[in-house]
Amino acid sequence: MSTINEMWDDLTSSEQLLFKKCCRRLLKETFIVRDMDEDNRKMFFFVKSNEGLFSDYLNLIGFDIIVKDNGVVMLQNDSSDVVVSKQKFNKFQSIILCCLWTLYMDKIQSGSLSKQITTTFPELNAELEKFEFKGAFDIKSNLKTALQLFARYNLIFVNWNAADNERVIVLYPSIQFALDESEFATFVAGVREKMLNAGPQNEDVVEDNFDAEGEEE
Repeated sequence: MSTINEMWDDLTSSEQLLFKKCCRRLLKETFIVRDMDEDNRKMFFFVKSNEGLFSDYLNLIGFDIIVKDNGVVMLQNDSSDVVVSKQKFNKFQSIILCCLWTLYMDKIQSGSLSKQITTTFPELNAELEKFEFKGAFDIKSNLKTALQLFARYNLIFVNWNAADNERVIVLYPSIQFALDESEFATFVAGVREKMLNAGPQNEDVVEDNFDAEGEEE
């Protein structure tokens, strides 16, 4: 079996640069999404072709990768001995993430064959109303900030330059790994209870379940 050094030496100089770029991207953003753009597509297939090298290297610092068939590479914590920074969301951001996760899963389970899964702002607002939190937040002023945060971790994309009536939210397959399906019902129930028992001034923080190296919001 080849060692890390041997696998590294087998790479060309350009591949070594790409390896470093992929590692930095994963440590900063958690996900590489194949269908996001050409740059991510190139990184996805490079990681997939060199999964052993990435896994062995990242294991040294307490991480590992999972390469999904739907075009997602995900960084995960692989050591209980390593304290990993968790991205923390406030109540509103957590609710938005739940809604986007639900919309994505609904579209997938309905048999959507679209290469790119999208949702609209009216659909998101309708999903928000199901959570019975209408009026708890100034949604208009906080929604963009929440969506920009999710885009930073390659969960979604929004073209803010598009006209309001043409603007859609692209839901990347990585969003299905931002929440564990088995824990989703408990998570939603807990958030709903906190929201109903707390006023809008109480900015509770809810910790999500994917690892993120870097700043906490």
